Amino acid sequence: MAPEKNFQKLTPIRNADLRIYEEAFDFVFSENDLKNIAITGPYSAGKSSVIETYKAKQTKKKFLTISLAHFQSVESKQDESDTPKDKQILDSTLEGKILNQLIHQIDPASIPHTNFKVKRTISNFKMFTTAILFVICFLFTLYLFKFSSWKKIIQNSSNTWLKQTLAFTTNEIIVFIVGVLCAVALVFITDKIIKMVKYNKLMFKKFKVQGSEIELFEDAKESYFDKYLNEVLYLFENARADVIVFEDMDRFNNNQIFEKLREINWLINNKSKKNIRFFYLLRDDTFISKDRTKFFDFIIPIVPIVDGSNSYDQFISHFMSSGILNKFDEHFLQGLSLYIDDMRILKNIYNEYVIYHDRIQSTELNNDKLLAIITYKNIFPRDFSELQLGRGYVYNLFLNKDKFITKKLSQMENKIQVMEKELQTIEIEMCNDLDELDAIYLVTGVHFLDVNNSREDAFISRVAFVKAMKNYPDNVYHQNRHGRVQYNFQEVYNRLMNNPEYVERKRFIEKKATNSVQVIQNEILRDRNEMSQIINRKLHELITKENIGEIFEITFSYEIGDINSYKDVKIDPYFPLIKYLIRKGYIDESYPDYMTYFYENSISRIDKIFLRSVTDELAKDYTYELNDPTLIIKRLIETDFDKEETLNFNLFRHLLKSRHSYLNRFIEQLKNKRRFDFIAQFYGRGEETPEFIKTINQAWPNVFKGVVESGQFSDSLIHQYIIDSLNYSSAETIVSLNSDDFLSMYISNKKDFLNIDTPDISLIIEKLCILNVKFEHIDYEKANKALFNEVYKSDLYQINNYMISLILEQKYKLPYTEEYRHKNYTLVLSKSHENLLIYLRKNINKYLEIILEECGSKVEDDEEAAIELINNLEIRDVNKLMYINYLAIQLKYLDRVTDMELWPIIFNQQKVQYSVHNILQYYFNYSNDLDEHLLNFVNSSLANLIIDIDEISVNFGSEETVFFFEKIIKCNDLSDDRYDTFIQGLNWEYTEFTFREVSGSKIRILISRDIIKMNNYNLQFMRENYPNELLFFMKKNIEVYATEVISEDNFLKSELMVILEQDDIPDSPKIKLLGYTSDPITVTNNKYSESIILHILEHNLQIDDLPYLFTDYDRMSNLKSKISLVSKQNIELIINREYKVPFSLLCDLLDSDQILAEYKDDILVMNLLELDLVQTMTCLNLLDKSDILSLFSGKRPKVEKTYHNEKILNIFESKNWIYGFDTEKSEPEFYRARGRRIS
Repeated sequence: MAPEKNFQKLTPIRNADLRIYEEAFDFVFSENDLKNIAITGPYSAGKSSVIETYKAKQTKKKFLTISLAHFQSVESKQDESDTPKDKQILDSTLEGKILNQLIHQIDPASIPHTNFKVKRTISNFKMFTTAILFVICFLFTLYLFKFSSWKKIIQNSSNTWLKQTLAFTTNEIIVFIVGVLCAVALVFITDKIIKMVKYNKLMFKKFKVQGSEIELFEDAKESYFDKYLNEVLYLFENARADVIVFEDMDRFNNNQIFEKLREINWLINNKSKKNIRFFYLLRDDTFISKDRTKFFDFIIPIVPIVDGSNSYDQFISHFMSSGILNKFDEHFLQGLSLYIDDMRILKNIYNEYVIYHDRIQSTELNNDKLLAIITYKNIFPRDFSELQLGRGYVYNLFLNKDKFITKKLSQMENKIQVMEKELQTIEIEMCNDLDELDAIYLVTGVHFLDVNNSREDAFISRVAFVKAMKNYPDNVYHQNRHGRVQYNFQEVYNRLMNNPEYVERKRFIEKKATNSVQVIQNEILRDRNEMSQIINRKLHELITKENIGEIFEITFSYEIGDINSYKDVKIDPYFPLIKYLIRKGYIDESYPDYMTYFYENSISRIDKIFLRSVTDELAKDYTYELNDPTLIIKRLIETDFDKEETLNFNLFRHLLKSRHSYLNRFIEQLKNKRRFDFIAQFYGRGEETPEFIKTINQAWPNVFKGVVESGQFSDSLIHQYIIDSLNYSSAETIVSLNSDDFLSMYISNKKDFLNIDTPDISLIIEKLCILNVKFEHIDYEKANKALFNEVYKSDLYQINNYMISLILEQKYKLPYTEEYRHKNYTLVLSKSHENLLIYLRKNINKYLEIILEECGSKVEDDEEAAIELINNLEIRDVNKLMYINYLAIQLKYLDRVTDMELWPIIFNQQKVQYSVHNILQYYFNYSNDLDEHLLNFVNSSLANLIIDIDEISVNFGSEETVFFFEKIIKCNDLSDDRYDTFIQGLNWEYTEFTFREVSGSKIRILISRDIIKMNNYNLQFMRENYPNELLFFMKKNIEVYATEVISEDNFLKSELMVILEQDDIPDSPKIKLLGYTSDPITVTNNKYSESIILHILEHNLQIDDLPYLFTDYDRMSNLKSKISLVSKQNIELIINREYKVPFSLLCDLLDSDQILAEYKDDILVMNLLELDLVQTMTCLNLLDKSDILSLFSGKRPKVEKTYHNEKILNIFESKNWIYGFDTEKSEPEFYRARGRRIS
């Protein structure tokens, strides 16, 4: 049995909960001075119900109700611009309405004298009786006035029956009776007319007198209450009511009517003994606070039965009573109730819902949406009506959905383009890290920069140099004219941030380094997926906080140019309800289903719309949902599948699932029109994937190339497409898909390809091998580890630095270090059983090229690894030579390199240890000569070499050894140090040295190592061929040279002079050699020893050396006597040449008996200027010149006038030792000298 509907009345109820209200009403009626009472509360608060309930209880009190709710005001809200005349019209209208309702509620019998009559229906009998009376009255009057004529007619009638029947009418008595009856009728009619004129003046509103029209009530717009005040009071007085209730007068927003009603109330109660009370049912905001309390005698507030806070409970109550509460979502009812604050509206929503739900009779309808439509219909009835006609605000909201979608798609497309451009910029960014970028943009502005005492040329690259400066900014210096000063590197580096281009590229490099590329790609993928979904989204799914204002601010432009902004809807206080219902999806695109019937006996409306779109060639979105694809296919013909209008996901899915014959035609359309957008979106939905992949790959061999190049597939979607193709397509299909190796190359370049959750490993490996895939990069962190292992074992990867490093790290378990770059093959060899080593040996040239490119020009492989590569015959020469060039270690043994043609290169590049073994191996087994490579290698180091000639002879033969050392002796290209090293091992002595073109430095080495024996032959050979090394030869063998080799025959004074100058040669051989000559030999400026000088003074005196000897006399303690003797022997020469003699030697000469007195005076005078006073007195004492000595005691001696004495006195006077001297007058042959006492 169906539950009872429990429809709700909208009229006031008579069983409201009075509680305190009843006491308030009782109080009003108990106080006679309370005449005007306000009952206040919002609309639908229950004011009328409270009155009706109280009225039902108070049966003795009569209530009259005047309600204006069913009247519509002239203007619901008076504009401030309303004129006084307009307000007056409104007042009159209201007053007329009040009187009209009042009159109709009063029994006319109670107000017989009122001029305001009520039109009432007159019965047919009464109308017939009145008509007969009027006819009889008319006939009686005619009878009275035409009696004579009537009498003649009757009397003269030829009809006997008529004459006899009407004969009584000719009697005079009958005339009298008729006259009395007419008089009575006239009196009655006159009374009626007088009353009508008196109480119905409006009947004679106008009348004409001699053509002129007179209007009795000229201003019809005047106030009824003012103009007919007596009538109004009469009506109220005779209404026989205790209370007159005025409802809904506040809707007119006219407070003047209340003033007039208060005035009427006052007039009535002054005239009547019975109190008549006026009850006003009003909103709380009808009057301002002061006006309310002044106007009303008592105010009774009504607490609302329903508002936004409790309407939810009312909903529950009504729906529960009819047993349909469980059809609704509780949250929806709670949200909806916030907007319902009117009990009548709430009840009507309930009533209409029950009716609509029962009539629509569809189990697929959403009850929440139906209730939402009903609520919208009740709050906005006009817009609902417009919606049914395809117009109005809500209709245009949904009509504009495509615009919102287009705008959103445009915004997202712009965002994607920006991200794709950023990706492109990141990809083409040549720099791999910030160090490289800094090296490009950093301009220091100075020369000769160094960091940690290393200049740029000491680093492997400028990048390394800049990196070092960044790591040690406080250790950066530069050279200027003031010397080496610190360079403010940090300040210069920070200025790079002022370069917009640098900042932009820095941002891209940082994103490249932080895996931001993948993040951006994922974001693009998400946006692409969202775009494909947005097309089919409903309006509420498009609304966000950002665009809600724009969406709900829609307008509509008419063709004539007018714009409808729907202001009436938007300014309505309930407008947020529309926003709520649409934003939450309770009113959506399916609203027509909730507004009318639909008969689904055949095809559904949705499917019918789709078929119409195919016929009309107006394509629907691919995502358009179909109810019955089978039925649709039956109504389509095969050629329809050539049209883009049939591109529908539901339809395609059904064709795949059913393997319908139209499937090939559908795919042909996709192929011919290259509808990769459809393919991408359908595949992204994940529907019928195996069948889809098998079918489209088989029917369209080039489909994969189109998938990639179309731009419709995201990277992740392409990745999944490949996986599904490998899983579901046959080997033959896979081969056909790989046209021009496009598929295999694409897979090879996808580093995240192995990111598969549950792969069929054997199947995927099989297909990858068929495609000959070689992965360039593999993202190991994301890769399926089991699948990666199989890829590794199957050699399905390229030989490149990244993959080798990845395998070393993951399979060899070697953490990444610089050894990856510089010691790679050594690491690979560390596990000889690994597939990597086998794979690389098969592709050794490719591998080596990779390593050489990545090693930074430095290879540090162990010797075993290096020897294996160098001796590998499969390695191309160019690669092998580059490897040797980059090799940073030195091989221990040169002869381990099997290709001797590489030995010179290894020597040149010093890639072998510096050892006698390697030098001898090169010479004796390869060159047999001291070629450039060998010499450069030998000269390249100062390391200690031990040369054992006996061992060399044993290993390589005595004769070969002799030739080797002769070549060494004659080799001037060897460095002196290395030359000396080899000569040390040579135990030979040449008695007759004959090599003429040996350099001087090498000759010295030979001499120092006693290779050239000191003898007369070799001395003469050296004199002739090596004069510059002769002294060294003599000095090295000075004893033999002086005592055994030199003779009178081969003595050369020039050699002697050179030897004398050598401080490191002892005196004995020098003296020995001096014995071979008596020629003068100067000692001036020669730092000869005293013994040599003594010998020269005795045997080889050079007289010109005396001044030099005098100068150093005091320092030559052992030579003083010899110098003194020589001086005495050459005293005349000394005097003649005026040589200055030191004081000690002067004293010795003055005291000598071997020198004449005259010579002594000469030599004294010559040196006197150089002597001080004491020295002078000493010399005078030695010459026994007491007279001159007395001068220093202040005496005045007489001095013999001689040449020497005169010179002496002149010198004394010049030195101020005496006052002067003059010729003695008495003895002219004497001078009188005046002495000065000197203490």
